[in-house]
Amino acid sequence: MGVKKVSKQKRYYSPGQPQQVIEGLKSALLDERTTAAFYAALRDMSEKYPGVEAFSEARRDELDHMAKLTAILEDLTGTTPPEATQPVSPPIFSDYCQGLAIAIQGEQDAYQKYTGLIQISPYKRVNDLLDEIRNDEEVHLAKINKIYEMNCLNKQK
Repeated sequence: MGVKKVSKQKRYYSPGQPQQVIEGLKSALLDERTTAAFYAALRDMSEKYPGVEAFSEARRDELDHMAKLTAILEDLTGTTPPEATQPVSPPIFSDYCQGLAIAIQGEQDAYQKYTGLIQISPYKRVNDLLDEIRNDEEVHLAKINKIYEMNCLNKQK
């Protein structure tokens, strides 16, 4: 009698999960990687501590989101998605205030993307992760809005 080997990798998804959820998660992973690179640039451009602190923290969150999204995608598909390793290019911007405006729009877009994915995903663990990430994006948005207000609105007056 042979011993039956049990796979150590537990999958909590059925094999017929919606391709739309997988594609959305892959797109989100790529966005998180791009945003992490972008926030490193904004952190380095920040002349005041609040900007350095906010973008350092946000970048750390984006790196954490990348790792968690990669793990979920590996669990869903059985393989590491190419989006986890392909080169990314952060947005090009001419000055700090323009970079902040791009970051604000990006955080708003990310929140909407995660909301949409939650609405179509039937998987509790995926939805719990997406809700956690969405909450982080909301915090990032509030901090970046305040930094924009402190650094850029006064210049326009």
